Amino acid sequence: MKHLWILLALAVVTGAIANDAKQEAKNDEDKPKRQMLFTIFRPIMHDIGSRNTEKAEVVSGPVEMKMANNKQPGKQWWVRLDQSKFKVTIEDSAGLTLTNALVCAERIPTVYLRALEVVSEDEKAGLAFYKTLGGAAAHGGQSYLNMIPLKPARAASVIVHEAGHILEQRARNTDKDILEKWAEAVKKDNIDVSNYGNGANHEDQADFARIYAFCSDQTLGSNRLAELREFSPARFDLWENMLTLAGARQADAPAPAKSRDYSEQWKKRIKQLEDNLEAARATRDHGA
Repeated sequence: MKHLWILLALAVVTGAIANDAKQEAKNDEDKPKRQMLFTIFRPIMHDIGSRNTEKAEVVSGPVEMKMANNKQPGKQWWVRLDQSKFKVTIEDSAGLTLTNALVCAERIPTVYLRALEVVSEDEKAGLAFYKTLGGAAAHGGQSYLNMIPLKPARAASVIVHEAGHILEQRARNTDKDILEKWAEAVKKDNIDVSNYGNGANHEDQADFARIYAFCSDQTLGSNRLAELREFSPARFDLWENMLTLAGARQADAPAPAKSRDYSEQWKKRIKQLEDNLEAARATRDHGA
């Protein structure tokens, strides 16, 4: 009889725990999901830099050398783009011409060219292209920016993410608490940047830098930085301060854009962005 009472008691407790678990799961489902900047701005995250007009010119090179990452043979050039001067290094076996490498750099927003200057200091290799990076498309910090050959639009998108890391690290030389301040900005904004950014504070920052680059792109005719700041004001202001601390040069304000002959595809993208912004505002205001 004693064992029977124990079994009955255990059944009651187990049932209560199960019911509590179900209730917690239901509560989690009922909680409003945080919005995500990548979802809102995804329609315009294409073809970055396709309307940039500045062209890079070779200052010197090539110089034969060993690649820093794997000691394989490569070549290095100094190039100038707009007001920036930086190195481009290409592994011989990467199958990439200097011309195609420069096309990738020419798509970078002016303010992000500072990252290429930083990784070209002293004995650094600058924008370095490798045949392979062990499965990664790129990796970057203020001592290097290594990547594999990619199509220009994809390459530029990757570079602006890595530039986010480079410029953050350079800004941290002046303000060691930058990433702690970034974590505070994330809380204030109450919006995610991307699923990838949710995994680490510094990746949230670098993916925000990527969205900032797309929102400032001339391809749009008029930039969308105001909308980005609307949805993530704390990150936005801190990132612009980080650009200043890193010594980045802001481009001159463009003249008001004339109406452009957008392709039907881009008209659809811009319309989708407008719809996304309207829906995001409604969700935000309803939640408030």
